[in-house]
Amino acid sequence: MTSLRSRGGRLWRAVAATATAAVLLTACDPKPPEASQGNAADAQQGECAAAADKPVSLVVGGRMGSQRPTIPKEVKDLLSGAVVNQQAIQVFRVDGEPSRVVKVSPAIDGKNDTRRKQQIEAAVQQVTTAVAGVVPKKPEADDLSALSQAAKLTGEGGTVVMMDSGLSTAGAVSFLNDGMFDADPGEVANFLAGKQLLPELKDKTVLLVGTGLTAEPQAALDDNLQKRVTALWKAIVDKAGAKCSTPVEVPSKREEVKADQPVSQVKLPAPVTFQPCGTTVLRDSGPVGFRPNEAKLRDEKAAQSTLQALVSQLTGGSQKVNLVGNTATYGSPEDSVTLSKQRAETVKALLVQAGIAADRISTVGDGQTGKYHEPDIGPGGTLDPAKAARNRSVVVELTCAR
Repeated sequence: MTSLRSRGGRLWRAVAATATAAVLLTACDPKPPEASQGNAADAQQGECAAAADKPVSLVVGGRMGSQRPTIPKEVKDLLSGAVVNQQAIQVFRVDGEPSRVVKVSPAIDGKNDTRRKQQIEAAVQQVTTAVAGVVPKKPEADDLSALSQAAKLTGEGGTVVMMDSGLSTAGAVSFLNDGMFDADPGEVANFLAGKQLLPELKDKTVLLVGTGLTAEPQAALDDNLQKRVTALWKAIVDKAGAKCSTPVEVPSKREEVKADQPVSQVKLPAPVTFQPCGTTVLRDSGPVGFRPNEAKLRDEKAAQSTLQALVSQLTGGSQKVNLVGNTATYGSPEDSVTLSKQRAETVKALLVQAGIAADRISTVGDGQTGKYHEPDIGPGGTLDPAKAARNRSVVVELTCAR
């Protein structure tokens, strides 16, 4: 902690110590290992601390479709520590062309404790007012560019706080791209790294405030989708070299943000509906999804619940079912065929367990090829995360008598 020299230094040190103690209670996860096929790998739990005597930058999404930004206590304590230690505080807006809103350079030079306390409170209030007044200047929302600006302009050892839903509609990470919800977080981070599009976050701490929380007119995200959006941004900032990163939970408030600049609504993944005749794709990111590189379901109960509609449709009839397993272009072709076949067999086992005769169900492992595979390798041999996600599936083919 930087010590400040003055006759009234006791007040400054007391406020700084309080802010630091509060921030130290904020747990950060260490950087996780690279994500494997289908899902981000689980990170081991650990602790690190945002420094209360370093610069702070707030990336604020005061825009349509994102929850109105509010500063949680953890961040207010961090701001107080930065002010006491006369560290720069900046606010950046999230819109289609992100920019800096304000830079506060605190000068605490009062002649007595009362005056210095007033200066501290005034500086924090200036930041709070700036956050409340953030409005977009350009259509859409580009969180990655906003993070990149904040990272570049935040001093060494500082903290970047992202206060937005994370549902970008512009830039290199756009949820208007089909499959972004399904994309493996680690693969997205690797893709951005390969394109040299990651923010410069080395030795900085990143707090993700309210990630996945939307407001009107954007549809609400369920718990699964909120976790996926959070995992995506965490993987990006960790890959970008952040010292640590952690989500900060805030209450969900669906109050619409009024703004002149439009933001496209992100289409959420549709619930699984089995076609009476034809094909239904069971994406790996959905309820019938698997652990990375395994044929074991992430949530067997959720898979059973989803497949019950298919079971009901098949019960009492003789309709044939073919289950086609597919993978992204990842690993060896031989291993992909084996894994895709095993995953199709796992789905078959659940249907048989529910009462469908095994001889009515056939399985195929198409691996990295087959009629449902779309090219997912881009220029330079880079795996496209969104297309790769769409390739990870078990397709249900229902044959109807003619």
